[in-house]
Amino acid sequence: MTVVLSLENKIYNDLHEILLEIISTQDLSSHSFVQRFANGEFSQNAIRQFAIKMLPGSNRFNMAFLKVASKMDSYHARTIMLENAFTEHGELNSDLAHVALFMRFMKGIGCLKIDINADDGAFRIPELRFKKFEVCDDEPIVRSLGRFAAIEQVLPAIFTKYTLGLRKIFPGIDDYTMEYFHIHCHLDPEHTDELIQVALMHTKSEKDFALFREGVQDMVSSIADMFSWLDSNLEKEASASQI
Repeated sequence: MTVVLSLENKIYNDLHEILLEIISTQDLSSHSFVQRFANGEFSQNAIRQFAIKMLPGSNRFNMAFLKVASKMDSYHARTIMLENAFTEHGELNSDLAHVALFMRFMKGIGCLKIDINADDGAFRIPELRFKKFEVCDDEPIVRSLGRFAAIEQVLPAIFTKYTLGLRKIFPGIDDYTMEYFHIHCHLDPEHTDELIQVALMHTKSEKDFALFREGVQDMVSSIADMFSWLDSNLEKEASASQI
């Protein structure tokens, strides 16, 4: 018996294939920075500096996500986006919002500076543009969704490597301190699916497929650039800073 896929199923599968194709071609979890992190090759101060640089971007991510949701005409699309944002914000318990969980992690590893408005270099250093999370008013929604889907797709494999390394770099670190990483490994596959569902609603032509692909590629490239910069500069920056 021949199974005929509905048009919606075909669009969903095509978008998912674009996402997997780009991410498998450039496997970020195999980047030398992530491998060194997993092997416990960075100093404790380097990881504290890493955390300080990541916090402002984590907060900007949520702000950018809500901005994109606010641009959507479809209440159905907005509902899916807000459901995603609901979990990102700790199901409206601010102490469990993912930014708060990251700050808990920072306290647990002894960061003395915890500031969501710290200068993380994202607006000064081109290689760190990943953490800017700027969404221009005229950016097509489907391109923005490609960027977000890329992040949600790649983080579980990367964060699994981070947790391996953290146990080596900070002996005795517990799961409570690392909940930020664990919860992303659990939630992000579902979030990826939701973002593709919303992208499906905004994909009407080949141009939209191209925009989605462009968004995915842009985000994967910016993460790779950030990892390369961190690989070369993180220890030096940590040595020069008082953390």
